[in-house]
Amino acid sequence: MRVRSPQDLVGGIALVLVSILAFSQIGDLRMGTASRMGPGYFPIVLAGLTGLLGLVIAGRSLVLDGPPLDRLHWRQALPLLGGIVAFGLAIRPLGLVAASALLFGVAALASDDTRWRELLVVSVVLILFAVGLFVLLLGLPFPLWPRT
Repeated sequence: MRVRSPQDLVGGIALVLVSILAFSQIGDLRMGTASRMGPGYFPIVLAGLTGLLGLVIAGRSLVLDGPPLDRLHWRQALPLLGGIVAFGLAIRPLGLVAASALLFGVAALASDDTRWRELLVVSVVLILFAVGLFVLLLGLPFPLWPRT
């Protein structure tokens, strides 16, 4: 069988890999039932749907014509990936506020025309939104500030 849409194939495989990673991290969370959801219910359902969607997209790549793969632009990709990794490593010791600021600062290096004043305003708004949503509304136990 010939791959007719390389972008869809790579994207579908990436979603399946993300799903596998999520399942590997969810492992010991209790599923529960639809009427009495456990802490693992939503992550398990979401990981399953992500994997299923990845399989559908990868399958479509064998049937429908699509665009070829574009060249990967490492100059833009590495700061974005680095920002995500930095956030993941910094969230516990530095807290949500500082880790988010680090994420935005590192990811901003992906663009040559970053306007630092605008980045500061957008970062503050997004950090306030994240604190409001995840900590205040959802009650997730994220530390806000560095631990002393």
